[in-house]
Formats: sequence, structure tokens, C-alpha cells
Amino acid sequence: MMHISQRAAAAALPLALADAGQRARLLDGFGAGLDGVRHRLPRQAAFDAGIDPAVALRQHDMLRDWLRTLAGALRDDAREGGQRTVPLGPVAAVGAHGSAYGLAGIHAMAALAAGCPVMARAVPAPSCTELAGLIAIAAAAARLPDTLFELATDDDILLAQRAVRGVICRAGARPVPPLLPALAELDGTDTAFVLPCALNARAEHLGQQILAQQGVCPMVVAIDGDGFIDLREAIIDTLAGADDPCAARRPSRSGGLALPAGGSVHLLSETPHGGTAPFAEVPAAPLIAEPALAATRQGGLLVRCADAGEMLALAWALGPLACASLHAAPGDAALAAQVLPMLELAARHIHVNRFGSALRPTHAVALDAIGRFRRPVFRHADGRHAP
Repeated sequence: MMHISQRAAAAALPLALADAGQRARLLDGFGAGLDGVRHRLPRQAAFDAGIDPAVALRQHDMLRDWLRTLAGALRDDAREGGQRTVPLGPVAAVGAHGSAYGLAGIHAMAALAAGCPVMARAVPAPSCTELAGLIAIAAAAARLPDTLFELATDDDILLAQRAVRGVICRAGARPVPPLLPALAELDGTDTAFVLPCALNARAEHLGQQILAQQGVCPMVVAIDGDGFIDLREAIIDTLAGADDPCAARRPSRSGGLALPAGGSVHLLSETPHGGTAPFAEVPAAPLIAEPALAATRQGGLLVRCADAGEMLALAWALGPLACASLHAAPGDAALAAQVLPMLELAARHIHVNRFGSALRPTHAVALDAIGRFRRPVFRHADGRHAP
């Protein structure tokens, strides 16, 4: 019996040779399969992951929208032509995922759309198995290998496979073998910049929205003042008496929270069993001096800036970011005009007045996502009879 990496390698050439229309039919078939189980798969996924069924249903529908958008982008791109590109080859999706829908995130589906088999680390759960089965059925219907999306149980085993040509890192950075392109899929690790007028107007609402996000806990950056105090209190109140809302979704790391020592860190809550606090308040200055500290966090961070200058400096220091968000009110227009260009230099995707790193299914983002799993190829030939 072939190993998972051997099956992925065997699927790589047929999938690479499939044209854009055939790959679009694969996505269409998977989408049709999702339509057929919408009445029950989200409930199973919610049960398996321990999340609200309404959240799982939204994830189901978002995945369906992405499949539709990716398929449309494939068909449009095929008509336009352009520089010849080829798929990277088998891709390993590693790291923690929330529900079964985390297995089929935008980047994993974009990899399939690009012509790359996917080997995904998954928890053993019925919903994960069923989702992979739907993809296999769609692959067979599109006359593609049904091994183009396979589940594994161990990250290190996946990363050690010679067949792997790219890596999707879910829920946190991890060591990746040299020369392999790695793409971070950090659901919920949005870095949010909240400007003063927005903060003063809706601090309580923002505090509740921050903690309602699914995925690894975010980092929230704001300028010190009355609104900042209100936001801090809203976070504390929301956390009070509740289990750690981030623990089940963040990556496990060894060691403690590597943040500035001493009195500059204020834990906003303790976990029921004495673990790491789900949110800590820290000043901006140490993170500007050592931005890598932010990447080591095990919970959410509320970052206190002394002024707008510190906020701008931190936006630059934290880059590159997969996602950032900017929360502004009309009175913040002047400061937003300074912060937004800095965020554009730091982040690939910017959300305005919304939390979370979930990308909206647009044609441009779909083309970009697919393109990250393909590379150009150039032929250099001598003589008239070269192929």
C-alpha cells in the first residue's frame, strides 16, 4: 500500500496536466457535494470541534462561496492566457485547525485549483473524514485522481516527505524545510489597529467582537486614553467567569509567554487552571524594539500606544503581516490617512471596520491565492526543431 506522499506524488502529474476547466469542474463538484450535506455536516463539524453550530454553518457557506469564486477565476484566467505557469507540486497543510472546514481553507482549495495535490494534517473526526470524501468523489467525477486531497495525523511526517513542494502553515509559524515556499493561513490572527474616535464611540462593542472571533487570538493596537480604558474593561468583563476562549483554537507552544518582563505586562484574566491568560496588555515600545515577541504570544494582546507616532512605528515593525484591520470613525480620517499607507506596506490583506482574517471571496483575491501555488516556466531552446 502506497504511503500518503507516494499517493500525492502519483496524483501530481495528472493534476498538473488538467486544464483550468477540468480543475474548475473539480471545485464545482465539491461545491455540489457540500450543497447536498448542508443540512447535517455543519452540525457534525460543530460537535466535533466544540463550537456553535451557527458558526460551523457560516464556515460551510463561506467555503461554498470560495469554491464558486475560485472556479470562476480559473475559467476567466484560462480565457485571458498569459505567461505559462505550472503547479508547485504536492502541498502539505500543517498546524492546528478548528472545525473540519479549516481543512478546506481558502489556501488549501486554491492549491487544488492551481493543480497541487494537498496533504492535510487533520484531527480524527467524522466531519473531517466526510469532507475529504466529498473531495475524492468530486475528483473522480472530474476524471482526476481521488488521492489529490488526503488526510494525515502528524505534521513532522508530512514535512519530512521529499514529495512536498510547498507548505500551508495553519495557526502559527513553524519550522519549514529549506527552499520550500511556506504560506501562512492564520485564521483569527488579525492585527487590529483601532483609531481613537472609533474606540471612543464603540469600545464595548469592539471588545466583545474581538473575543467572538474564531481562531488564534488577535492582537489589538490602540492609543492610550479613555477609549482604551473602556476597551480594556470590556475585554475583562467579557472574559470574566468564562473558560479561555482562545485555548482550544491557538497552537500549542512549549515555554511561557515570551513578552517583556516586569511590570509592563498586565494579564487581563487568568485561565481557570492557572494557564496562560487569554489576553495580556503590553506597551508598544518593547514590541517596536523587538517585533518577534508578538509572534510568540499564546493569547491575545492589547497593545497600548503612547501616541499616533508609536502606532505608526508599530505598524511598520510588525510587517510583513498576512492580514491587518483598521477600525476608524469619520473623526479619524486624518490619522487613518497616515496609518492606511503604512498598513498597505505591512499587510497583504486589510479589513476595514471588521475583525478576523477570513478573506472575502472576490475574483482578485481568488486569482492571487491560486497564483501563489503556481510558478512561471521558461523554455530556452536552440535550433528550429526544438519542441
